[in-house]
Amino acid sequence: MIRRSFFGYLAAKLPYETVQGGLPDPVDTGLPGEVTLQIQVGADQKSLVDKKKTILKKGVEVQRGALYGLFDEEKKDLTVPVSGTVTSAETRTGNYGRHFALINIATSEEGEASPVFAEALDQDPKGEASLTCLSHLPGCPPFTRLADEGIHTVILSAMEKDLFTNVNQYALQARKADFKRGADFIKELAPKARVVLVLPRYLEAEAGDTGCETVGVKNLYPNGNPALLAARLSGTPIEAGKTLEESGFLLFSAESVAAAGKALRTRSIPQEKLVSLTLKDKQTKLVNARIGTPIARIFEAVGETLVKRDHLIVGGPLTGMSVYTPEFPVDPDTDAILCYGPDNMPRLTDTYCINCGKCVRVCPANIPVNLLIRMLENGLYEEAVEKYDLDACVECGLCSFICVAKMPLFQQIMLARHTLAESKKSAETGGSND
Repeated sequence: MIRRSFFGYLAAKLPYETVQGGLPDPVDTGLPGEVTLQIQVGADQKSLVDKKKTILKKGVEVQRGALYGLFDEEKKDLTVPVSGTVTSAETRTGNYGRHFALINIATSEEGEASPVFAEALDQDPKGEASLTCLSHLPGCPPFTRLADEGIHTVILSAMEKDLFTNVNQYALQARKADFKRGADFIKELAPKARVVLVLPRYLEAEAGDTGCETVGVKNLYPNGNPALLAARLSGTPIEAGKTLEESGFLLFSAESVAAAGKALRTRSIPQEKLVSLTLKDKQTKLVNARIGTPIARIFEAVGETLVKRDHLIVGGPLTGMSVYTPEFPVDPDTDAILCYGPDNMPRLTDTYCINCGKCVRVCPANIPVNLLIRMLENGLYEEAVEKYDLDACVECGLCSFICVAKMPLFQQIMLARHTLAESKKSAETGGSND
């Protein structure tokens, strides 16, 4: 294993979006006629969904803000963003062979929200029931992990996960009072941990009223990458192969912290997600969409018409994923959606590496990507871990962005890591994860 802690991570190059001057209200996409909720499931659970052996099945009525289990009533897998009736429960297989259950709900009138969160607050604001509700907020904040023994640093990040998005910068400025309320609550839940607000330097003046320790960083990609933020705060890179949580860090997005503050103020769980849209003419729009809203409705709300052969990307240009249908829903962690027309879509190729070394120079983890990719192309994943630092990748996507040969380097790395994780899981259970 090549160790990188002596050199640390390299500098960034690409500027993020900024939110300066006036703060326009996001475009509200309204209440959709139908929403789709996605939840990742295992192969055995996929079979149960296909056989209609779920609690949420056709004809079941649901209430906005209530928590439901997919297979077990006691296990709260998802919160429902609308009141209505389940029309179907089906499955799809996504990137890297991951399975998802899709719960489709026909929306009724808005009506009153479920009292489940208010009742949990009355019982114990810091109790398991309250924290479980808060973990289903937009941004998927890890509230239930705050009491874990090994957590020593909680990062409240106003940095963005990818380019072409500004949801966290907007949330910090436009929802400052709710952000402070949420941050104070996190401090109460983790009194022994260091709670740090990391934000672009141009927003440091906005942090004065939050009451948080603050660290300003250059508004350049990939400075908002969770592994890089943890390394900046601790002074050493995350150990290769370890997750952020295993290394003692938890990350909350600024949007999720503000959503927690609003939940505590209103005693109900917010169901709207801020999303940055990049249109075909490269304009960027900020929208406020109900979780589960189809992508097509969101673009319709800003006057963009989707046509056949448009290319939709969820999550940003460097680390996002292509989606196969305009009916794909907004998830609680969807920060950005991009639409490329057939004439301006970036191209990837299956040509060979020309060994120019640009990917090596730009890699923040200093991985020899040009050598690593040769291992991955030949399926030598374990050797890639041992000799070429596959498990040290911070998943920023800069290698694909800079590649002269237009190779999908990031996707190959992610496929290899997923395959190794599934192999390990299969070995532990003594079976197959297909």
